[in-house]
Amino acid sequence: MPAPNRDMGPCSVIWDFGGTPIELNPTFGDVTFKDELTYGEVKEDGHGVTPVDAVPTGRIVEIAFPMTRSSLTQLEVAIQGSVKDIVVGNLKVSNLVGRAVAQDAKEVVVKPLENNVPTGNADEWLHLHLAYPFSNLEWVYNPDGQRITAVKMIALPLMDTASGVQPGEMWRMGPLA
Repeated sequence: MPAPNRDMGPCSVIWDFGGTPIELNPTFGDVTFKDELTYGEVKEDGHGVTPVDAVPTGRIVEIAFPMTRSSLTQLEVAIQGSVKDIVVGNLKVSNLVGRAVAQDAKEVVVKPLENNVPTGNADEWLHLHLAYPFSNLEWVYNPDGQRITAVKMIALPLMDTASGVQPGEMWRMGPLA
């Protein structure tokens, strides 16, 4: 059986997989998944500054990707505080301050692409159970460069069992069962 995480190749990033899924493709550049276990060091005087143990203090999970040639619907997902006006056909962006993001977090699934089509093999899918996007826009208008929308999604731990996933779980590789 091959490893579930392919050696190389592009992928599709799908937001709100269990609800109304929207592909945040095409991307242009690296799609980066990061899982960092944070820890606190335990020290003893007799060992100086050398830790004698460590205690996990949390986990930082995120995915970052550069969207390109994006629709207003895709930009509405990526840019916090934005609202797409379907009548006029524009995107309005407001200052978003002081609102907790967990209530708006959704599942994100990353699927490898085969011939520019997301694979149907669920063994190869990366699931972030709850994630929220944070944009970092810097659109450059010039004759040489391609404009991209840099998006970073921060994963949050699940707080309930309604989805059939263990509380506290943040991500998984492969199918649910």
